[in-house]
Amino acid sequence: MDDETDSKTDFGGIAVAICVAAYTAIMLAYLAQNDLGLSATQTRHLSMAAALFLALPIALDLLRAGPGNAR
Repeated sequence: MDDETDSKTDFGGIAVAICVAAYTAIMLAYLAQNDLGLSATQTRHLSMAAALFLALPIALDLLRAGPGNAR
């Protein structure tokens, strides 16, 4: 592979990743509501807290690196 093909964005891969993530979220919501007995509001609050704790280190790393020094 040359450098030109390595830098191209694989939109098919991105679409598959988004669909898999959405399907996983639907399955986890079903599990939380039907098997664990959580309400929709509790599920929503827990998912927002999880997203915050997962995204916060990534955002802090991007802010620390600066606009021109991304890894």
